[in-house]
Amino acid sequence: MMLRLRSWQRWAFVVVAVLAVAALILSTLHRQGTVHAAGGNSSHDVGDESHELERSIEFFSEQRAAPADVAPSAAWPAAMSYVKGVAVTSPSTPWTEVGPKNYFTDDPNYVDPAHSNSGAGAGYVSGRITALAATKNGQTVFAGGADGGVWKSTDAGQHWAPVFDTQDTTSIGALAIDETSASGSAYTVYAGTGEANTSGDSYAGIGILKSSDGGASWSRVGGNELNGALIYRIAVDPVDHTRLYAATSHGLFRWTAGASGWARVLGTSTTNLIANFVTDVVVRPGTGGASGDVIAVIGWRGGAATNGLYESTNGGDSFTAIANPQGYVSPGSQGRVTLAYAGDGSKLYAVVQSADLFNKAVTKTILDGIYVSNTGSPQGPFTKVAESSKLASSGSAMKVGTIGKGYQPGVQAWYNQFLAVDPADPNHVYAGLEEVYETTNGGASWTTIGPYWNFGFPCFTYNPFPGTCQPTTHSDQHAVYIANGTVWVGNDGGVWSRSLANHQEGNWTNLNRTLGTLQFYYADGGQAASGPLTLYGGLQDNGTAKVILSQGFATQPFGGDGGDVVVDPANPNNVMTEYVGLTIAKSTDGGHTWTDIIPADPNPRFIAPFVADSTNLSHLVAGGQYVWESTNGFNTVCNSTTCDWKIVFNQGAGHTTTALATAGSTTYAAWCGPCNPSFSSGTGFKSGIATNYGGTWHQLTPPLATRYPTGVTIDPANPAHAYVTYSGYSRHWIIGPLDPGVGHVFETSDGGATWNDISGDLVDAPANAVAIVGTHLAVGTDVGVYVAGLHGGTWQRLGMGLPNVVVNDLRVVPGGILLAATHGRGLWTIPTSAVA
Repeated sequence: MMLRLRSWQRWAFVVVAVLAVAALILSTLHRQGTVHAAGGNSSHDVGDESHELERSIEFFSEQRAAPADVAPSAAWPAAMSYVKGVAVTSPSTPWTEVGPKNYFTDDPNYVDPAHSNSGAGAGYVSGRITALAATKNGQTVFAGGADGGVWKSTDAGQHWAPVFDTQDTTSIGALAIDETSASGSAYTVYAGTGEANTSGDSYAGIGILKSSDGGASWSRVGGNELNGALIYRIAVDPVDHTRLYAATSHGLFRWTAGASGWARVLGTSTTNLIANFVTDVVVRPGTGGASGDVIAVIGWRGGAATNGLYESTNGGDSFTAIANPQGYVSPGSQGRVTLAYAGDGSKLYAVVQSADLFNKAVTKTILDGIYVSNTGSPQGPFTKVAESSKLASSGSAMKVGTIGKGYQPGVQAWYNQFLAVDPADPNHVYAGLEEVYETTNGGASWTTIGPYWNFGFPCFTYNPFPGTCQPTTHSDQHAVYIANGTVWVGNDGGVWSRSLANHQEGNWTNLNRTLGTLQFYYADGGQAASGPLTLYGGLQDNGTAKVILSQGFATQPFGGDGGDVVVDPANPNNVMTEYVGLTIAKSTDGGHTWTDIIPADPNPRFIAPFVADSTNLSHLVAGGQYVWESTNGFNTVCNSTTCDWKIVFNQGAGHTTTALATAGSTTYAAWCGPCNPSFSSGTGFKSGIATNYGGTWHQLTPPLATRYPTGVTIDPANPAHAYVTYSGYSRHWIIGPLDPGVGHVFETSDGGATWNDISGDLVDAPANAVAIVGTHLAVGTDVGVYVAGLHGGTWQRLGMGLPNVVVNDLRVVPGGILLAATHGRGLWTIPTSAVA
């Protein structure tokens, strides 16, 4: 998760960087004091990033599982089977990919002192990359997106094309290449589906697929044994290439030629699932086949009785737990671990996250350290060659006080990890946490070659902007690959590369200009009478994007995580967006400058909803525990002396708003609370809908009481007529004390007194948004966009060409366009005429 640069932080950085801008510093500091005295929730300030990420889990993953603890693994394949058989409306009308590609985060025209991250140094970005693999010649490279599928480059990453859009999932956790030709002309690429970072939007997978024609076609490896698993690593046996190992959240699996399916060889608990989290597997170089030395690690981030290192010396037939490896962390204290061998097998390195620190309420780091066994044996002896303080002193931007007191290297070590050893040099190692680190002497010393950002370094200045700093990578590292003298890294912002011979900070080649893996939460758009259509959208870890369609590129006027957005349809200079937790900001100059207007809500969602009245743009409604209202639109003010946000309803202690719609004097506010399922006890998750239809606020009895309401839409011509969508899966899949009910789209014509399930034959999969398009409804789901008449019943899939990706939001924008915000494949549009 990339932080939004708080104004107090930028103030501190500018003091260090250039004293000539003292007037800007003082005005910025004053603005910060004003904003936070206005009643803005103090929890929005800089704090523990690791636990901030945990909040995102509640927003994305748990809403799809509720009321169960996890979504049923068989439900997704069933939904995809439905997708393949459903009729397509207007099949000749294609979806158009907006991107944005060429998404530039360092635009000097968007340098708001409290809200922009321009100058951070990452340049062009895309969405989270979780896996990388390349042929030996380094020319053909594959990148796996968290929810963006597999992308292929044939020029070392300069240009990319998607090769996985039509597969049954676009969630990728691991990639591997088995190459039989030194030229790179003959190889098999394996894609492990199911992102394995256990983050809020880590979607489970459908197993491992392979392609022997460069990604043109894919087929499943094995059977259904890996359905619902998150895949950390695919290891191809270096001696017997038909023997594969898969480190997954369901255990360690092995597949051999001729086998009917995957065999689980480690992590076989059926009662304690976290006991099966195998976070890595490696085959020691120089061994392999039936007598191969296979090292695996069970590493649930919060600790488990089974956590620790395991070794097999018979090609995976059996594993032995290494009780107390000499010099290594105790198994009870070990969390997630990533392993890497030297090319000759002489050294074994490990990045180790601390389960003890993770379980503390507040901590600045959860990294135990980086270890090396100089014998190459998992028995040890191990030597700790890095810990948080050592990495902080290696040129890190995360040195205490630079980013914030709650942030030191490894603060998210359960989420960001990679490790790779130069095949030609056992002492040359790359490690990824929030930043990228390199050692050329086996860990005796380290250099931060990919700092979190460039703020705080003497090279950063405002005049000239952004100074002389070298370009850096985006933060939050997940993937690394080395081939033919080049190292590639993947993180929450895309892909970067550089030469193995370069050991200085920076000097990265940005490879994101044609990579389209951005993860949107919401999007909206506007168009002035004589201007171009302009879109804004809030993104996971990549701020709020501004896309002017006629320009062919996008910019980031608002940093950090982006959330919900509201755009004036007739004047896109007027825009509102949010950082996490309902930290709303407004701009009336197209995002060049921003003003915080934060309602002081005690319990907002990670991404909290706020909307403009469909009949009156001056009427705004926002939701957390309270429903908030402003009648001043883009003139809304909320500071230390006055705040236009007024509480109009209390959802109740422990409740928080999940979706909103307002038209005229009528508002519907859906909620959950508690929002975290407790399926085993039959208590915990609850949801409902409140409205003021009829003149007074009251809670409705919704058609479903135990699933997560995701979207509400009001008929602007009749406020008694409204729709609500629900996430999760039906009782066909979830059976237990909390009945999830059936149906995903419901309609009321009497202000919520009664509801009709109009889902009909709609796919049984999470529904996320509903839009009225003329005389039809459009519903965005985790498996595409579907349309029906205003009363539902029979649904068709809308258009052609939309990847099999989560559609989080749908909006009708000026120009007769339906805009879809996807979580992993950017923004897509289709004419509204295709809906009718």
